[in-house]
Amino acid sequence: MNGQAHGKPPSPAPAAPRRTPEELQAEVVAAREALLASVAELREQFVPGALVARSGRAVAGWFTRPDGGIRPERVAIAGAVVVGLVVLTAIGRRRRS
Repeated sequence: MNGQAHGKPPSPAPAAPRRTPEELQAEVVAAREALLASVAELREQFVPGALVARSGRAVAGWFTRPDGGIRPERVAIAGAVVVGLVVLTAIGRRRRS
């Protein structure tokens, strides 16, 4: 329970320890360096080549099992989609001609 339930004012939070200007400056420098490292890491993750590599791994992962084997049902799904698109494209071209 807090002190207000009995009519007492809440106790103040303990004061933060006083730091010297040098300690504060060192903390700011450390925070700035950590921020710069984070920005550099994010920049590396979003370079187009890194995005393509990550996407390629994701696609390859969809077609393979964790043990590295092929998932034939997913290959069949992708094949059916490609065949369907080819058929629809052919039908569309015949109607326009």
